[in-house]
Amino acid sequence: MGNRLFSRVNFQVSATISTATHRFHGQVENLSMNGMFMVTDEQLQPGEAVDISILLNGTSPEIDIAISARVSRIVEKGIAFTFDKIDLDSYMHLKNIVTYNIDDADKILEEINHAIDEKIAVET
Repeated sequence: MGNRLFSRVNFQVSATISTATHRFHGQVENLSMNGMFMVTDEQLQPGEAVDISILLNGTSPEIDIAISARVSRIVEKGIAFTFDKIDLDSYMHLKNIVTYNIDDADKILEEINHAIDEKIAVET
């Protein structure tokens, strides 16, 4: 776990996972700009594609963060997901959640900038 590109923050919220064959709910324990860990008894396969919906209650209108992801790790108490695709609005909400829940918000911005620089370097 020492090679994470993005800092994780504790953030407890309910999320819905949809696979090709079923749908279930779980409790998000922590998340980052690149992934999340969910407490659940459900069983999925490593690498399995999922759609994640995180509904933020208490806002008007309610905010739904929609993410395409894949299963990256399975442990006894839950499943870790790596994000593959996220729309711009959901990305901005995710960035705000992570930024407001970490002690060093500048660190998150540095991590995002570094990831963008690496992506650009790979594509050129």
